[in-house]
Amino acid sequence: MPFLTDDGEPLAELGLAQRPSAAPRFELTAAFTYLDPETGRRYRVPARHEASLRQAQDDAGPLADFSTDLASVPTPLWGMIASYGRQSAPAVLHDARSREAAALGDDRAALVQRREDDRVFHTGLRELGVPRLRARLMQTWVAADRERQFGGVRGWALVVQAVVGAVALVAASVAAWWNPWWLVAWPIVALAVFVHGRLAGLVATLTFSLALLGPFVLVQLAALVPFRLVEALVELVTRGDPGGVWRPTLQPGSEDQGQP
Repeated sequence: MPFLTDDGEPLAELGLAQRPSAAPRFELTAAFTYLDPETGRRYRVPARHEASLRQAQDDAGPLADFSTDLASVPTPLWGMIASYGRQSAPAVLHDARSREAAALGDDRAALVQRREDDRVFHTGLRELGVPRLRARLMQTWVAADRERQFGGVRGWALVVQAVVGAVALVAASVAAWWNPWWLVAWPIVALAVFVHGRLAGLVATLTFSLALLGPFVLVQLAALVPFRLVEALVELVTRGDPGGVWRPTLQPGSEDQGQP
């Protein structure tokens, strides 16, 4: 098992402290190491006491105040992919590596590092038993965010094409009930991904996963939004905080506490 403690033992538990107690951010209470089976490289994520020591020594390293939200899964998708579980250790490692990449100050270098880090993320997910499709989807979504953040215009074009393509696939599927010729949109969207060269696989997976999961997200929102509106109404009537109901894991006023 490539996830190890500092003593070289298999990682039996992942020590996390929720800070502050009402916010969806966590700090690592015990360091761990990941040994990449493909390259043999070791990746170490330091514990919070190490970060505090570096801060005391005026070392403003990229992990000096590192915290994580575990797997950054949007709330409407929590019913399908949890923000914690078998994916927790790979997610914490990926958050730490992403923080280091962003601190490089060079988009090209950060993009190169993140592409390798995203592969390591997928490898770690599979080693901990995350199902193949789920692991691939999680890797695809972090990779899309990577391209958007560091890929410049091309990165944004990739994401926009995937979203537009997904909408086109869903719309064509619905319209095909009246006219089957609308299904020609599927091969057109599939062929269009090849304009991105070696990233064509990423665009294809992102496009078709959005098309597949989009309707499920809408169903989730159809149930979630009315409930949140009722919560907001109760808060309003009782002179509470209506805005605080939209993110149930975050206490009002704690958005900027304990976050990098």
